[in-house]
Amino acid sequence: MLNSEDSSRIYQQAYLPEHLPGYVERISGARPHLHGNYLCFFRKTHLIFIGYPLGVPFDDTPGAYTSACERFDPSTVALIAPDIWLDSAAVEMQPDDSYYRLGLPLESISPEVAYMLRRAEKELEVKYGRFGMEHKKLIKKFINNHDLAFAQIQIFKHIGNYAKHSKTAMLIEARRANRLAAFTIVDMGSAKSAFHLFNFRSSKILVPGASDLLFNEMVRLAQSEGKEAINLGLGIHAGIRQFKEKWGGVAFLPYRSAYVYRKQSPGPELGKLADKL
Repeated sequence: MLNSEDSSRIYQQAYLPEHLPGYVERISGARPHLHGNYLCFFRKTHLIFIGYPLGVPFDDTPGAYTSACERFDPSTVALIAPDIWLDSAAVEMQPDDSYYRLGLPLESISPEVAYMLRRAEKELEVKYGRFGMEHKKLIKKFINNHDLAFAQIQIFKHIGNYAKHSKTAMLIEARRANRLAAFTIVDMGSAKSAFHLFNFRSSKILVPGASDLLFNEMVRLAQSEGKEAINLGLGIHAGIRQFKEKWGGVAFLPYRSAYVYRKQSPGPELGKLADKL
C-alpha cells in the first residue's frame, strides 16, 4: 500500500501511464506498492512490475525485480521495462514498442493539422463530460470490431471503472447536435506530465478531424495546468504513430514487456492471471 509520502513522490516523479496508481489499480484490480524506486502492483499471486525507476535516470532494475519477487512471491509477473534481461522458457515475450512524448508548450502546428481542426470545428462542439452508457457503447463496438488480444480487451472493459472513480482523469468529448462523435481520456495525475490514455470514435457520426479537435483541447488543458509534456502512450501501429508524429510527438523511451511464469509452466489458466496491464 502507499502512504501519503509515497503518493506525493509518485505525483512529483511520474512520467509513464503505468506510474499512475489510480489508473493501474482500477484497470487491473491490483494494489499499488512502492518498492525502492519502482512501482509495482500485486493481486493474489500476480505481480505487475514497472521497470522504469522514479526519480533516477538509471538504476539496478534486474536487482529491484528480483527483490520484488522475493517480497511478494508471485506465481506470475507482468513485467515492463526498457529492456528484458530474463532468458527462460517460462518467459513469454510481447511485441516491442516505444512510448511517445509531446513537449510543451506546443509552439506551432502543421498546416495539415490546422485544416483538420477548422473542418471539425464547423460540425462539432467540445465538452468535458462524465463516463456513461454512450461512452461504454463506443468502447464495446471498438472491441467487437477489432482483433484484440485478451489483455487488451480486459483493459478496455475496465475503462469505465477507472474513469468513474479517478480524481485525475478528464473525459473530453466531441458532439454533433448533442450526439457523441468521439471522446478522449487524459489523466492529469502528475506534476509535470499529462497522459493521453484513450481515444474512441463513433462509427456512425464520422467527422474528419474529430480526434484532432480533442487532441487540441487536451494540449490546451495540459498547458493551462503547467505541464511540461504529454505522454502519448505507445506507438501500437503505423496509423497511430503517424497521428502522434503529425502533432509533434516523438518516440522517447523503449518499451519491452513479458509475462513471467515463476512457479508453473504457461497454460490457459495461468495466462488468465497475467491478463491485465
